[in-house]
Amino acid sequence: MLVAGIFAFELTGSPFMVALLFVARLFPLTVLGLVIGTLADRTSHRFMLIVCFIFASTASFLIFVILTSGYETYWVILIASVSSGIVWSNDMPVRRRLLGDVAGKDRIVSAMGLDAATNHATRLLGPLIGGFLYQYLGAPGAYALTAVLYLIAVFLAIGLSSGVSVVSKPGNLLSIKTEICEGFAFLTRHRDVQRFLLVTIAFNIWGFPFVTMVPVIGVEQLSLSPGWIGVLASMEAAGALIGCVFIASSMLSINQRQFYYLGTILYVVFAFIAGWIINAWWMAAVFICIGLSQSGFSTMQSALVYAIAPPGMRSRLFGLLVICIGSGLLGMMNMGLLGEWLGGASAVRIVALEGVVALVLIGIGWPQLRDRQPVNDSKI
Repeated sequence: MLVAGIFAFELTGSPFMVALLFVARLFPLTVLGLVIGTLADRTSHRFMLIVCFIFASTASFLIFVILTSGYETYWVILIASVSSGIVWSNDMPVRRRLLGDVAGKDRIVSAMGLDAATNHATRLLGPLIGGFLYQYLGAPGAYALTAVLYLIAVFLAIGLSSGVSVVSKPGNLLSIKTEICEGFAFLTRHRDVQRFLLVTIAFNIWGFPFVTMVPVIGVEQLSLSPGWIGVLASMEAAGALIGCVFIASSMLSINQRQFYYLGTILYVVFAFIAGWIINAWWMAAVFICIGLSQSGFSTMQSALVYAIAPPGMRSRLFGLLVICIGSGLLGMMNMGLLGEWLGGASAVRIVALEGVVALVLIGIGWPQLRDRQPVNDSKI
């Protein structure tokens, strides 16, 4: 997405058009999240992963062909972002559910911490490689590499044991509709679940949209080249990697809700600070702090959902989580419009301040945040 953002900004000069790419990537989550979650409760997770990775590799290869044919337009990158969102829609209901089944509830925090650590490690390398790859080979080079990596993922998924994940009973379209309704009914019965899903919504409306302005701030505020913008973006991933490794290796008994909530609110606080900085070195230091904050959010988000849901409901609850992530559509539009009117740095400051207010209000009405013990699903 860094390459897509830089490419779009160079083509259009518009912060809003950059943010629109992220909106396009989030749109499939709002449409497909719960549907994929319901299907994942009744279909082989390995099969769904293989199909997903084949689609991703094929789509990236087609984008590469189109760009090398001379059609380097904004709309091609927009379509690529939608394809990326379709792939992302499968991550939590399928891949992370599979990981949770393997780890078991006793090791769920460590497993999700390790998963988040590997995710952030690739995000650390991605902006570094993508920024310099774009600088020397352009957008086609980045999409060619993406196609190859997804093809490798296909063969890795084929090697998974077919018996790793439990598949629930098959059914017709009517039963699928019933199971989707059961997912919403589960949500309405558990107010604690509602609150940490509200934190996810708050993060995706007022926190995560910060990343859409990184290319804009890198150019407007810091006057960096694409390669150095990639280095700057990788600092956030480096901080998140350090935090996730600590969480995954920690033997401490922690309150997952507190890590989740505090990580989120610290993320938006540091994003607010980043909106005032005009020095690249100080910006890099703040990006590391943003990453450290995100590690608490990204690790505990999946761990909490997996820990509190009964086995037959887990993929559907992950699907609801995906829908909540899709609420970032509003945040991206908000950030893009403010960036268009006021500039990237001012937009980041305003949106982050809105996020702090929203999260404080959510925290006031969440008594479980004051618990000292880890989550006990029998109390939910």
